[in-house]
Amino acid sequence: MTPWLSQYRRWKTEYPDALLLFRMGDFYELFFDDARTAAAVLDIALTARDADRKIPMAGVPHHALSLYLGRLIKAGYRAAICEQIGEPTGKGVVERRVVRLVTPGTYVPEESGDTGRLAAVLPLKDGRVALALLSVETGGLEAGTLSLEEAAALLSAFAPGEVLHPATLRTIPAFLKPYALLPAAPEPFRPGTSAERLRSALGGGRLASFGIEDDDPCTGPAWAVLDYLSATQFSAVRHVLRITPLRARDRMGLDAAAQRNLELTPELSCGSVSLLSCLDRCRTPMGRRTLREWLLRPLMDIPAIERRQACIGLLVGDPARLGALQDALAGARDAERALSRLSLGTGTPRDLAAVRDTLRLLPSLRSFSFPEPLAGLFDALPDLEPLRVHLDEALEEELPRALGAGPVVRSSFSGELASWREVSEKGEAWLAEYLERERTATGSPRLRSGYNRAFGYYLEIGRSGLETVPPHFERRQTLVNAERFVTPELRAFQDRMLRSEGEIARVEAELYRGVVERVIADGADIQMAGRLLGVLDCAASSAQVARERGYVRPTVDDSMGLTIRGGRHPVLETTLTDATFVPNDVVLGGDEARIVILTGPNMAGKSTWLRMTALLAVMAQAGLWIPAESASFGLVDRVFTRIGAHDDLVRGNSTFMVEMLETAGILNNVTDRSLVILDEVGRGTATWDGMSIAWAVLEYLHGGCGASPRVLFATHCHELTCLEDRLEGVRNYSMAVAEGAEGILFLHQVVPRPADRSYGIEVARLAGLPKPVLRRAFELLELFEREGFERSSIPDPLPQNALRQQLLLFSPETDAVVEELAELDLDNITPMRALEVLYKMKEKSVRARNGTLG
Repeated sequence: MTPWLSQYRRWKTEYPDALLLFRMGDFYELFFDDARTAAAVLDIALTARDADRKIPMAGVPHHALSLYLGRLIKAGYRAAICEQIGEPTGKGVVERRVVRLVTPGTYVPEESGDTGRLAAVLPLKDGRVALALLSVETGGLEAGTLSLEEAAALLSAFAPGEVLHPATLRTIPAFLKPYALLPAAPEPFRPGTSAERLRSALGGGRLASFGIEDDDPCTGPAWAVLDYLSATQFSAVRHVLRITPLRARDRMGLDAAAQRNLELTPELSCGSVSLLSCLDRCRTPMGRRTLREWLLRPLMDIPAIERRQACIGLLVGDPARLGALQDALAGARDAERALSRLSLGTGTPRDLAAVRDTLRLLPSLRSFSFPEPLAGLFDALPDLEPLRVHLDEALEEELPRALGAGPVVRSSFSGELASWREVSEKGEAWLAEYLERERTATGSPRLRSGYNRAFGYYLEIGRSGLETVPPHFERRQTLVNAERFVTPELRAFQDRMLRSEGEIARVEAELYRGVVERVIADGADIQMAGRLLGVLDCAASSAQVARERGYVRPTVDDSMGLTIRGGRHPVLETTLTDATFVPNDVVLGGDEARIVILTGPNMAGKSTWLRMTALLAVMAQAGLWIPAESASFGLVDRVFTRIGAHDDLVRGNSTFMVEMLETAGILNNVTDRSLVILDEVGRGTATWDGMSIAWAVLEYLHGGCGASPRVLFATHCHELTCLEDRLEGVRNYSMAVAEGAEGILFLHQVVPRPADRSYGIEVARLAGLPKPVLRRAFELLELFEREGFERSSIPDPLPQNALRQQLLLFSPETDAVVEELAELDLDNITPMRALEVLYKMKEKSVRARNGTLG
């Protein structure tokens, strides 16, 4: 086995579950199965090393590592980075070691992206869950001990790349199964020792100062995520400076089903436009992160909601300063992410540039003059001017991607660095002068100098000038048409140049590390500045959207009502290209209807109305303005949704089982302040079973659950509309439909009455079902409506021309009339023939009408 292969196998044995990227010169190479995997995922060539052994090999250039790493992490792989520690000496294999383990939960790339989110969970014996969430890219750490439902909702909103749990956990809870789970040693999860280590990691102060007690079980997961991050990055975690308590009561609850059904973020929208992407006019990564958090974790604190609304309102009312603020924010870089990378030892000079460029904006932002509460955000921006001055003095304006790839530190920042760079710069002039002297001395005007890595600087003379070569020229290399020589002076010059290059690299590296340490020392203020810039950007983005789309400021209070006048779906109204969105009202709770039963045909807009109501409630409590004429929301503690149909094959659940599981979760957790959205409960089973379940669910939500939630219940079971007369606070609404000569027209308007039919067959005709199928469906529908469903009463299939014709809205009789009209030759028909045809058409129409009404 060759030395390099022995070295490779050693490190691969230590990291068997990761792809080992093995640095060899200018490439990171992968071998054996790792090479096959990387070639397939990265779409790179799969080659072989060592002709006899034919070891599979694939590689990526070292300067493009971040690009390829991102693709591997996105595909769910872990990567161990094995670097060359020393330089090749020609004696033995160069030393290498793994310096970093890159995982889906810890990866923070150079450019902003949806990465770097790590979680840890500890299920407790009493049914609760201790949970910690760490945003690696911002240093935000949150932890709390919650109910299982609360933990599941927060975990879904956080969308971690990895979830740690004790390896001793015997049964994996169902809510964890969608995530990339990582069994970890149980020691970090133990509350006693973990609290002490957590205190030390956060600066040694009492955890109670952050709102968390030492004996809280959440200290275990909190320390576990920090310990894991430190272990994978081979460095101390220096940018996590505080811990924030996770309290579910402070936020509106949005479980995984609600987040998915409402399509709040792109990863939940299944390819369609999400609410986040629809509302995002942010100019900075910090703003986008803030908007995401606002939408996934709306507030329950009315004053906090009103402060956000007021900030947006001040910007809505001052478009000139709104534009100026957005222009200023556009120059901000992701300083939070840059600080994270610098603190973990993966940063580059460009991360320093991101911090510097962001700090340059702060003085101009402070110059904006706004009333409260917006003024408070500007006043809270920390004073980082001394750090900004330091960075401007130390760093070149344009910085390379890596240290050593170009000047990073200004010569004016260090006398030692300036002197060595002067040696290097004068060397070029000396070499040019020396070359001219030798040309004159040898009488060889074509004498030229050069450099290669094998023997350094040289002088090259063509064969025609070799007769004049002086004795002090030492031959080093023979070419086809020339000879290369070195001289004592050239050797001395080379020694000076090599030493100056080495000293420049050494001094600049020391200065660079000093600048990085200065930035890390001000990490808390940099993080605060990043968060405040994110809030300003999010408010400005929301104000721009509100101005462009005619949004209004909703009222949020502690009542039990929910009223929307002229509400519009915030996503759908922006995606309609050939139609105008029809606004609708919602009146729910309070003295009005607590439960609305919504009936009407498919395609009429029932699901749109349901989703609109939930989305506007989320936006209102996020502190945003909403698309409506006016709106008032009594606080909603949780939004529950049962919308759409999907299965869960991984867990072995059918579509109907998923529907029942979600419905059970709603019924078991609903409160007086909940908003419940149910769409077609029971449709996944037999008709009478489904209707019975839907009926029972409505009765339970009305009084059987011990709470009085606000409920929107869409159904095709028209029998349920009788509950308006049986249960107090239940109201029937439907989607308006107009019937005319051209067929049915969906008005997309919600009206206060039940629908009189579902128009299912009419919708089927619009979809293009064959006419024989539609005729048979009409016949069976009339029979079932007249006699009910009995197997013995179902007629055998009849020939197409013998099927009973019935009108409804698109009957076969109507088809016959239309076809007969289309075939008439009006230019050649006689008056008598025209009258005869008209009588026949009227006779058919009367028969059809009577059949429909009968």
